[in-house]
Amino acid sequence: MIFINSEHETEKYLNFGGSMEKRSILERFISWRVKHISDQQFMLMLSVFVGLAVGIGAVIIKNSVHFIKHLLTSGFAEQYQNYLYFAYPTIGILGAVLFIRYVIKQHVGHGIPSVLYAKSKTNGMIKPSNMYSSIITSALTVGFGGSVGLEGPTVATGAAIGSNVGRVLRLNYKQITSLLGFACAGAMAAIFKAPIAAIVFALEVIMLDLTMSALVPLLTASVTAALTSYFVFGMQVLYTFELKDEFLLRDVPYYIIFGILAGLLSVYFTRMYMSIAGVFD
Repeated sequence: MIFINSEHETEKYLNFGGSMEKRSILERFISWRVKHISDQQFMLMLSVFVGLAVGIGAVIIKNSVHFIKHLLTSGFAEQYQNYLYFAYPTIGILGAVLFIRYVIKQHVGHGIPSVLYAKSKTNGMIKPSNMYSSIITSALTVGFGGSVGLEGPTVATGAAIGSNVGRVLRLNYKQITSLLGFACAGAMAAIFKAPIAAIVFALEVIMLDLTMSALVPLLTASVTAALTSYFVFGMQVLYTFELKDEFLLRDVPYYIIFGILAGLLSVYFTRMYMSIAGVFD
């Protein structure tokens, strides 16, 4: 465990945690937890909480986008709607920029890269404002018709929740980064309703250790987030598919060629995206 051992850290903790009474209750809980609940059991409990929180975050983001879309398009007159479709994305992006510049007054990073940056550069610490900033900016951007996805903001929101839970409970670096992985898996599971694929994503991208102590909470967080999404949005999946043709060994060379082309295309997309983002920055 990491304990406060300086006046500066104490002041930071008081500012984040609230009153002395709340702080003492939290300290008593932490002391009781260390004596009665093992780290592995506690991480399993936290994985349920993080999965539920990320699932709720995904629900809020999705519903916010649909609400804004309905608000903007429900009263359309046929002869004007095409013109408004040109204006709406600009208004949404402008609203997001103004919110970032004048309300939270700090940079809102891209979803998954910001999580990787926090994991490698800031000991897994993410600012508390990230728990809501990505929800608002993504709802404005996508709700007004911006051509972006919701998985990145959901991952960023969930990771911020996991990071700040770990900071409040004074967990160590390994535990906080584990919470980041749980949050990312939960976000993907909630958005795409694919808990197994979300686990693979967290292991591959967030690079969690493939151990039983990490795998079980990861599965728990992913399933909890997916169930939360199912409970609100129903059993429909985002991408439906049906396999009609059987696998043929003679087609393997074509799969290899397709994989190489897809890899080259991903390099092109990533480099162009970063170049264009750099120009606009």
